[in-house]
Amino acid sequence: MTDPAAAQTFLVSEVEALEPFEFVAVVPGGRPMHIAEVMRREDGELEVRVPGRPRMMPALETRVRSALAEHGFASEDAEDQTQPWAHPAADPASAVALLQQILVEVFGEKPEARLDVGHGSHRAEHEARQKLGVARTRIEAIATDILGRRPERDADGDYALPIGEVHVMVAPRATHDGQVVIRIFAITNAGVSVTPELGLLLSRLNFGMMFGRFALDVENRSIWFDEALLGEQFREEELRFAVRTVASTADEWDDRLKQMFGGATYQEVLAGRTAQSPPPAKPGEGLGQYL
Repeated sequence: MTDPAAAQTFLVSEVEALEPFEFVAVVPGGRPMHIAEVMRREDGELEVRVPGRPRMMPALETRVRSALAEHGFASEDAEDQTQPWAHPAADPASAVALLQQILVEVFGEKPEARLDVGHGSHRAEHEARQKLGVARTRIEAIATDILGRRPERDADGDYALPIGEVHVMVAPRATHDGQVVIRIFAITNAGVSVTPELGLLLSRLNFGMMFGRFALDVENRSIWFDEALLGEQFREEELRFAVRTVASTADEWDDRLKQMFGGATYQEVLAGRTAQSPPPAKPGEGLGQYL
């Protein structure tokens, strides 16, 4: 549809029919990044949203974020590109009017631009975040017992567990369909020489392992060892076993891998005994499947 008045009438009727967590999304034709939506929250109120973007996609431009803030939109964390920008709306008509205003005044679309309309629900995402909260509570309690103190958390909210000479991370994640995944990993080496021999060695090691696997981050020349647990109701002993196995395997192989393929162990990186920097990405990131 291209007529603004007709589009407004149609969208108002669509918004009126929304149930809690359902949304109507609008995308200008050929401009998939300029998406905005109207969602009915759990409490029945409406809000206009510019959805967050997975880290594999370009973040909203600074200009766009500033314009959204000027229009009264807010984000839980403006520096986190995965977080949506939202603005409450009193009724369907004002919600649609604000949505159309955002398309024109923030994204620079013409009022008569052709609009593609889609429908969906954020219920699964909402339930996933609830499950993630349960998982975090359990992880923090177990990690506190392991360390004898509360674990530190990094910028992503992942738990850091120094086990011996190894830095183990416990990273709870939730998929968009509501499944919780607990990633347990450690960086073994950084700045390695990426060669076919290294890839072959890691493949052979993985084939012989009963639990966990090595992974090679080619772009950042780093080696990881990680494992995953499924579900927020994991058994306590499962998590403890995973942490011990990741720590012991990383400790067993980091010096050997350094001798064979150069670079530095991650302990040397953390201690500042090398010019190597920590890799910027973590296992499982980049495909947009996690909240």
